Amino acid sequence: MITAERQRIEHGKVIVTALAGLFFLVCTWTSYARWANFQYRSFDLAYYVQAIWQLIHGRLDVSIENVPLLGNHVEPIVLLFAPLFAVFRHPMLFVAVQNTALATMPLVGYNIAKRLGLDGKRACLLSAALLLAPAAGYIAIHEFHPEALVAPFLLLMLQARVAKSISRHWLWFVAVLACKENMTPLLIVYCAIQCLAERNRGLVELRRWYLWPMSVALIWFLLCAYVITPALNSGNIDYVALYDQLGTSPRNILINAIVRPQLIGRALLQSLTHGNLVWGLLFPFLFLPLLRPRWIVIAAPILLQHLLSWRSSEWMIYFHYAAPLLPLFWIASVEAIAASDQWKRVPSFVSRATAWLVIVGCVAAQIWVGPLGRIVTTTADWFGAGQERARKNAFIAQIPPASSVVAPLSYLSHLAMREKLYSLHYILKGLKTLSRSSYEPPSSTDFVLIDYRDAATFDPGAGFYHPTMKTVDSRIIPSSDRLLHDFLKKAAWTADEQDELTLLRNLRSRKAPVTDEQSSPADDEPGVFSIGATRLLSIGTTGGVVSRSRPLEVHLRWKFQGQRDVFPWMLLKLSRDEKATVALLVKGLCAPEAIDGIYTENWRVVTAERLLPGDYFLEALFVDNSKRAWFETRSGGGGESTLLPPPISLGHVKVER
Repeated sequence: MITAERQRIEHGKVIVTALAGLFFLVCTWTSYARWANFQYRSFDLAYYVQAIWQLIHGRLDVSIENVPLLGNHVEPIVLLFAPLFAVFRHPMLFVAVQNTALATMPLVGYNIAKRLGLDGKRACLLSAALLLAPAAGYIAIHEFHPEALVAPFLLLMLQARVAKSISRHWLWFVAVLACKENMTPLLIVYCAIQCLAERNRGLVELRRWYLWPMSVALIWFLLCAYVITPALNSGNIDYVALYDQLGTSPRNILINAIVRPQLIGRALLQSLTHGNLVWGLLFPFLFLPLLRPRWIVIAAPILLQHLLSWRSSEWMIYFHYAAPLLPLFWIASVEAIAASDQWKRVPSFVSRATAWLVIVGCVAAQIWVGPLGRIVTTTADWFGAGQERARKNAFIAQIPPASSVVAPLSYLSHLAMREKLYSLHYILKGLKTLSRSSYEPPSSTDFVLIDYRDAATFDPGAGFYHPTMKTVDSRIIPSSDRLLHDFLKKAAWTADEQDELTLLRNLRSRKAPVTDEQSSPADDEPGVFSIGATRLLSIGTTGGVVSRSRPLEVHLRWKFQGQRDVFPWMLLKLSRDEKATVALLVKGLCAPEAIDGIYTENWRVVTAERLLPGDYFLEALFVDNSKRAWFETRSGGGGESTLLPPPISLGHVKVER
């Protein structure tokens, strides 16, 4: 006969299992919706998709980052994805596997809590907190990264420790090592702290559980630092540059930590006061981890890695950086609650109520900084963005699977199953990742895809999109617009321009230049405006009525002569009665692929069909967008100062159903 306690335990397992299933469905759906709506903002998923796709085709090169597999980070765990990806060839496979692993955390946590002496109810509540804490949701919906797998693997390692299973402890210890090279310091500190905490177990036991694993971790760290990374990275990605405010090299940083500790203090103050990574982990657990400081010490290598970086994203909870920290903060909280049962001055009901208060803390943290709002917004966007998805998917469907292509960040994972794929943001930035070294773009690709409304690629805050600038070593980096032009002018292109999207197809041979006889009539034309080597000869629209079957078309005729220093962006302003702006549609750069001579652009404005029926007044705005975006990011202004000519009237247009 099943006892009442046994019934409560089973009831807790059912609740935890249901929560795990709900977490997987909600987070995987949100991730898929963001991916399908082209809302991914980094190259992470695309890098691993291309890396494994190349691997199953017998190649190790990964063109997105210009480093081979294991050259970006040393993450051999991703090799296990190859058999699955060989069967299910879809980018979201990586996210689904990641979120499945994350969803197992409360089941493992339940077992740990029970083994630490907590009853079924408190074990259920505290294991649920693993998924209710904001960090878990953000790890799951932030695209894909092998580091996310550290959270469940660390928890499984801790479960093996409390269950006294040496074989499983070794298994998950090695799995954590395989997730990312920077897990080695964490595991080394873990072994050292546990040796001190359990020193009464005897040397034989300590060797089996901690000293031998510590030796393996140290050897792996040295192998990664002095063999694998130097051989495969070769300077294309310089992660040490994240700490250049502390010193010029790892050795110099260590010296400065002793002789100039104020540098570290200043960096920690900045990250703790302007970031929410630490507070987003402590608050849901009611700051209970502070009662078990050894777990904070174990987490210190990862905490310091992020808090000492100048890159503000590493101080935030919105990415995958909390993955190694979540299980450590959680186990510290559980141990503190379990220990409170033995505290004579603490009434028993306080210990029982603390588990409920942790749930309250998680809910409050969700309201304060959690991903729930993003999940709701993503779902709403999905139902309202059907036409937009179809339009973008149809646009990229023109690119054959075997073709080489340059694409914006949000499109990379959609195009990653090919041998030659390059990120547009590197061309615009002009520098390698986290480096002051110049980026050498590839030779002309078959296609170049540009989405001028992709805020991740054209991000001035991240330094991807910029005007002409000087580096700290006094080198001049041309403007992003000029860098794109320099890349495109190596070949001849035919352009398909639709709203903010442009698809350039390589013609492989440049057309004959315009002859003097052909160009002389243009010299006599007054033109619309001129700026430097760029001259707009004419601009006009086709038709006065816009409907679903008749999109608005804008025709521009340019003349370029000599080196182009200013590259106009065009915006189309639609307003009622020449006053209130109704819409501002983005065309983007005007003919960045063109060289000297006369050039004609034909731009289709499909999104104008979605406006409410009625008459609209059209104006063309031409801006120096790299300066505008940079000024607005740095000082919050600069919009009017970057307008090139005054607004150009294009007459009226009537929108019909």
